[in-house]
Amino acid sequence: MAFQSSQPSQSTQNTADHLWHIVGTGYRPGTQEVLFYEYHRLSFDEQGSIQTRHVEYRLPDHTLKSVKTIDYSSGNSWTPSFSYEDLQAGYRVGVEVDAGFGRLYRESKGEAYEETRLSISELTVIDAGFDAFIQKVWPRLTQKEDVLFSIFAPLKLDQYDFSIRMVQRVENQCHLEMSLDWWPVELFISPVQLEYDCDTQRLLRYQGITNLRDNNLDQYTVDIHYQWFSDYLPFRVTE
Repeated sequence: MAFQSSQPSQSTQNTADHLWHIVGTGYRPGTQEVLFYEYHRLSFDEQGSIQTRHVEYRLPDHTLKSVKTIDYSSGNSWTPSFSYEDLQAGYRVGVEVDAGFGRLYRESKGEAYEETRLSISELTVIDAGFDAFIQKVWPRLTQKEDVLFSIFAPLKLDQYDFSIRMVQRVENQCHLEMSLDWWPVELFISPVQLEYDCDTQRLLRYQGITNLRDNNLDQYTVDIHYQWFSDYLPFRVTE
């Protein structure tokens, strides 16, 4: 399959906050240097369940770096289909969910298209489905239980086991820590730190490695602060 870059429409150039449900600002850890912004726009059905999510990642000068589309109609809330394209680095990855399986694929300029097919289990989480998964297991987290799950990683055409636990609560902020359940040498990374609103389970802050890559294809390690602009959130979790 040949790589074809999808160019953004004119309407995606407007990044005014009122057009977006969630806006994240990614800082270099320990500094006020902005590395990127992320803008999330969501659509819902009549029952209030999330159907799609469109995300734009922009550099500090608001140049469009990459885009992501998440489709929740093909699975439950924590196993959606998604596609991600880095317009600058020139690669695309994603997962297509169908009948209990996920087709993981990756393609980039100058390299052959690759894919694999993995079975979806009750522990599987895919991309932004992590939000709904946290809602699903929140009672267990508040009981200080270590919760196991598996994330599909299309860039690696594989899946990895993680655990997450609540480490402390400070006023109305719940602090969680996510780490690999085992440590392959090529994925030796520090645990990810997350802060949630304890009442709404909205993600407020993310500290750790991300799927975004710079022009050298090195993954960003960032401190992302999130603002929420919609009264319709958090999402309704659907089975």
